[in-house]
Amino acid sequence: MIIVGSGSAGKETSGIIMLQSDEEIFFFDNNPKENLIYGKYHVISNIKKIIEIIKKDNKFCVAIGHPRIRARMFNFMLEIGAKPANVVSYKSFILSSIYENATIIQPGVCISYDVKIGKSNMIHANSVIGHKVEIGDFVNISPLCSIIGPTKIDDFTYIGTGSIVNPGLYIGKYSYITPGSIVKRDVKDYETYEN
Repeated sequence: MIIVGSGSAGKETSGIIMLQSDEEIFFFDNNPKENLIYGKYHVISNIKKIIEIIKKDNKFCVAIGHPRIRARMFNFMLEIGAKPANVVSYKSFILSSIYENATIIQPGVCISYDVKIGKSNMIHANSVIGHKVEIGDFVNISPLCSIIGPTKIDDFTYIGTGSIVNPGLYIGKYSYITPGSIVKRDVKDYETYEN
């Protein structure tokens, strides 16, 4: 599998894969800070080389925290022939079907029934997603968040650590929920919500 991004999110994602399988891992990063992760996984910055790897193993996910950069790299990987694949910790509890769309779900995440999850989302450790929640594309849900359904979270939203989103709300595109917030009303597109 190819993990796009070799920073913290990439290392965390590779840890999930290593615990669950012996699958070969490659990191792809345009501007790597390291050439080798954990002393054995190569970080590739050459596009021609990554295209050669795709011919053998075309699965990828994007482990980059910034939603817009994640979207750009997701689309680039599709353009060069890679196929999105989820990375889901076996230590999560999921009652909903999740399409292979390069979503990363870390340990301790609980996802209830009738949850819809868009493309290339990152759902961090010990977050809870309630029933009938709709999550758009390229959303980042930080650790220890509670999203109480039914609720809609639109594309490119970033929900800070420990936040609670109450039921029946709409969280707009490109919005930012500051860490520890208790969201009690709809959040507009591009709004920063803090309390």
